[in-house]
Amino acid sequence: MENYSRQRRVEVSLDQKEPPEGEMELIGARLNQARMAANLALHDIADRTKISLRFLAAIENDDFAALPGRVYVIGFTKAFAGAVGLDEESLLAALREKMQLAKVD
Repeated sequence: MENYSRQRRVEVSLDQKEPPEGEMELIGARLNQARMAANLALHDIADRTKISLRFLAAIENDDFAALPGRVYVIGFTKAFAGAVGLDEESLLAALREKMQLAKVD
């Protein structure tokens, strides 16, 4: 049996509270959509938040393992959400749930 991983992107509405049935919510996709809707580049978010471009790119790609730790994941994601005008608390609730399901410390 061939072992491979397949990534699948899900279109997520900015005001959507629940992920589509059977899918983990893509936090990065929501942030990316909001950033694009605000006509901002990642470097604009980096200037506003003082967060490294590589960390912002990792967040948009849902690659939270690239960040130094849980506190940074939460803090940087909250700052990113605020910079693009998303509701920080609902996004953080989804992020915490995702991290709990993935057993991230």
